[in-house]
Amino acid sequence: METVANAVHLPALDNPNERDAVGAELQTVLQDLIDLSLIGKQLHWSVVGPESHSLHLFLDELVGEWRELADLVAERAVTLGFVPDGQSVAVADGSRVEPVPVRSVAGHAVIWELARRVAGSAERVRERLTPIGAADLVTQDVLVDVVRTLEKQQWLLRSQFGEKV
Repeated sequence: METVANAVHLPALDNPNERDAVGAELQTVLQDLIDLSLIGKQLHWSVVGPESHSLHLFLDELVGEWRELADLVAERAVTLGFVPDGQSVAVADGSRVEPVPVRSVAGHAVIWELARRVAGSAERVRERLTPIGAADLVTQDVLVDVVRTLEKQQWLLRSQFGEKV
């Protein structure tokens, strides 16, 4: 039940009964974004081949964007009164991003591996947009930013290196 004391400290949601559910959805997105950044770094260290230098730099950019998005998502959760968990155990338990093999990976395979994972993450967030919007339009807007960025990254992965993925 909302009281004057906590209503002053927490933003009003379109559906305040769904505050925990919105926080849990943000937690799920956060885990996937953190995992994408970890996978991006793994591939950053593992890429080999003629385009490895370019991909090395590109992966750093992607990892930076995923970390910024994770921060945006976590800060929205905190704003709503939900404490997110971005620790390795929580990410390992909750992420739905498929891990990559730990081995040297050719540049074209790096593009393929990331494109699949970024597309999957974007689709999962996109599926949440309507239900989240019913509870909180501001959180929906945050998730729209996440989808927008992930879909732009999909395009960059397909086009930057001339690969068909």
